[in-house]
Amino acid sequence: MKEAFEAFKREDWTEAERLYRAQLADPEQEENAMHMLAFTLAMKKEYGEARTLYEELLHRAEQQGHQEASAIAMHQLAMVCRLEGDAPAAKRWLERERALRREQFPDDHAGHSANAYEFGEVALVEERLEEAIGAFRLALREGKKAEDDICIACAWRGIGQASARFGHDPGPAYEQSMDAFRRAGDAKGEEEVRCLLEQQSG
Repeated sequence: MKEAFEAFKREDWTEAERLYRAQLADPEQEENAMHMLAFTLAMKKEYGEARTLYEELLHRAEQQGHQEASAIAMHQLAMVCRLEGDAPAAKRWLERERALRREQFPDDHAGHSANAYEFGEVALVEERLEEAIGAFRLALREGKKAEDDICIACAWRGIGQASARFGHDPGPAYEQSMDAFRRAGDAKGEEEVRCLLEQQSG
C-alpha cells in the first residue's frame, strides 16, 4: 500500500490505479484499496467506476452498522458527483452525511468541517456565492473547534476562492490558508494556494 500511496501523492494516477487494483485481492487491504482506487479513478475522471466503488463501500458500511465509514463513503460520493458536474446529486449525499454526523457524531468537528467545506465547493459549482461563503465560514468555525490545521487551511482557501468570484481581494484569506497548511506541514497544499494567489495578483 505504501508504494501505491507514494504514486498517488506524486499524482501518477496510472501507477496508483495499477497498484491499488493489485491490493484488491488481499482481504486485509481490500476496503482501503477500494477507497483509494475510487479516489484515484475520480482524479482520472473515471467517475462511473469511482461511484460504483464508493456505493459498494457505503453498502458494506451500512450492512455492518459502521456509521463513520458510512459518513465517509457518502462524503466521497458527493465529491465524485461534484467533480462530475452533478451538483444536485452531490448535495443529496452531503445532506445525508450531515444528518448522520449530527445524529451520531455531534462533536466530530473535523468531520463537520469537511462536510461544510464540500457544501461550499458544490455551491461554487452552482455559482451560489453567498451560500458558498456561508458554508466555508462554517467549515472554518468547525475546523477551529477541531484545532485541525488542514480543515482550517481548506476553509480559508474556499473563502479566498469565493471572495475572488465576488470581485473582492482574496489575498488575506489565501495568506491565512497558506499559514495553516504550513503549520500542518503540507507543502503541496501551501504551494497550490500560493499559485492561486499569484494567478489573482497577475
